[in-house]
Amino acid sequence: GGSESLSALPLASQVPSRLLGTHRGVMAVNGAGPMIALRREPFDFGILPASFLLPRAESVAALAPIRRRLLQCAHPSRHDPTKLVVSVTDAAQCMGIAPQHAEHVIDTMHAVAPAEPAPHPAEDDGLPNEPEVRVQHLMQFLFVQTFARPHAQSSLRENGSGLELTHGFHAESGAGGRDETGVGTNGTLGTHGYPSPPRANNSSPHGSPAKRARSANNGAHVERDRREDQLREAFAVHHFNALAGLLVEDESRTNNADGGGGGGGGSIVGPGGHGGGGGVQLTASEVDALDFMFREVRPDGGAGSIDDAADAVDAAEATDGRRVGRLSASTGLFGDENFRARDGFLVPSTAIRDWIARALAPVERSSDPGSPGGSPHRSTGSSSGTHASSGDLGFGTIEIGGLHRGTRVVREGDAGSSSSVAVRNCVDSVVYLLAPFQYATVANCVDCVVVVGACARALRAEQCERLTLIAASKRFIAKMCHECAFHLGVERRPAFLGENRGCHVAPYNTFYEQLERHLERAGLEAGRCARWDSPVVLGGGGGEDLTDRLGGGVDKLPAEKFSPFIVPFRGQTPNASSSAGGQGQRPPTQANPFAVPPEYVRALDAKVKAVASLRSALRDAGLDERSRRELQATIQAFFKEWLMTSGSMRQVYDLARIERGEEC
Repeated sequence: GGSESLSALPLASQVPSRLLGTHRGVMAVNGAGPMIALRREPFDFGILPASFLLPRAESVAALAPIRRRLLQCAHPSRHDPTKLVVSVTDAAQCMGIAPQHAEHVIDTMHAVAPAEPAPHPAEDDGLPNEPEVRVQHLMQFLFVQTFARPHAQSSLRENGSGLELTHGFHAESGAGGRDETGVGTNGTLGTHGYPSPPRANNSSPHGSPAKRARSANNGAHVERDRREDQLREAFAVHHFNALAGLLVEDESRTNNADGGGGGGGGSIVGPGGHGGGGGVQLTASEVDALDFMFREVRPDGGAGSIDDAADAVDAAEATDGRRVGRLSASTGLFGDENFRARDGFLVPSTAIRDWIARALAPVERSSDPGSPGGSPHRSTGSSSGTHASSGDLGFGTIEIGGLHRGTRVVREGDAGSSSSVAVRNCVDSVVYLLAPFQYATVANCVDCVVVVGACARALRAEQCERLTLIAASKRFIAKMCHECAFHLGVERRPAFLGENRGCHVAPYNTFYEQLERHLERAGLEAGRCARWDSPVVLGGGGGEDLTDRLGGGVDKLPAEKFSPFIVPFRGQTPNASSSAGGQGQRPPTQANPFAVPPEYVRALDAKVKAVASLRSALRDAGLDERSRRELQATIQAFFKEWLMTSGSMRQVYDLARIERGEEC
């Protein structure tokens, strides 16, 4: 904020209309200009159990004291002096949580931020060598946490959701079976803010993952996801005035809000809704900080920064060199560049809220389960606007859903510019995602094997049963999974949220020819991705908030059960060299690049020696020709029976069709 007094600061109503009316951002209110979308990542990957983080913060208003404490110890960023930051230690004290808990909270926040913060280089400035915590982003991250709290949901029900203000509501207003929250009369909100599936008579609140996956082919989960997106939008719009109060960093404006009343500045963060916090006014830089919650989408459905010449003046350089569109410029409420440059120029939060409500793009979700065999579907209508640290991987999301006893392969050429991938509601299937991504989701899958090439930001598995997941990722999150095996090459400690039962973590156990190149594109190093054996359990059924020991339904896979997994593809992937930015000549990966602990290596060696011993015994048995043929026929019969009963024969047929370019 500026140093001017509140009365001296210009308001939007005092600006000549010629400066406000000519900016193309104003047209967004009329549907002809820039549109925005609520970012999914803070909700999908960022919500933590209430028992772990701020259990007494049941509403947005409860965050005001945390904001004040953060501002008291904040200092300008070393990367951008216009932004206020705190250390992880200070953030822990302000939130009232243990430092080791705060490290996980802040890392989760960074995982869902618009861009991964650059590590602070070693300097003789006396400050700790750790990532900076931007105050405005942390407050928005905590704001998202309140979405999963019962008070937030009941507030939407009591006061109206605000969906009537958004384009998405108008598109859906004719649908039946919806209650006042927009969730639907057959759905309920789960513990972590996700819609639970419909409850059958005498059934559990969540039901069996297998039942959910088997019933997913009718596309019901697509509609539930769509309603969930709408509820999130309603939450952000309904509580926007309170959210705006969390963004203000000038204490003088805090104390003058609403005429100076409200108990020492607390009134700037009201209870939300159409009136709470109505006295808040924002500068252009404070509106730009909303890039944590919102991103811009182009009228053609694409996403990302504005890249045409007319908008070059409205583009800003982020610390990692990317060009991003400024939300303040898109609103059209801050006039031309000269007015936006004055950080003291204020616009009421109600005006920003009204613009956001009208500029929200219609909610779009893939209807992929209705397509033949769950073919990959690319969706860009509501995907993330994030970038990789080593280059822009795009904004779309590849959706694979409703696959039943099938095989799917997504190679680098198939992924194109997509930055995310989601595999949902699959049963008894094998999915190969052999490409680098920013985010990956595996949800409601039963008896499946999923291989994820490389994840630059975060990977999550949610409500899966008997899933085998093999993945390299910076972070891994599991929520409510049962009897799953996770073979991980992960840089940060895997996090298990909610009630997980019978799950195992294990070393990474496969490779394919482009793996090391994909790791490089995702900013991962195999030598640093070795935290698979130190998971944290957050908010588990046993009451743990965070534990350094294995437990809470999670254990290490016994070494004798460890075995390698073969990715059955050879040769260069389509378009790989062209999409690799000149890195296509890297030698192909010929072995697992991740370290495997000695006990697992010894177990594999024992299995190899056992097979060699059996072959030697058969070779030296001295059988006559007839006995040899009978033995061979018996072995082949048992092998064919195993192929049929295990589903491996179907996979062989699927792979043959894939190699011929046929649809499975």
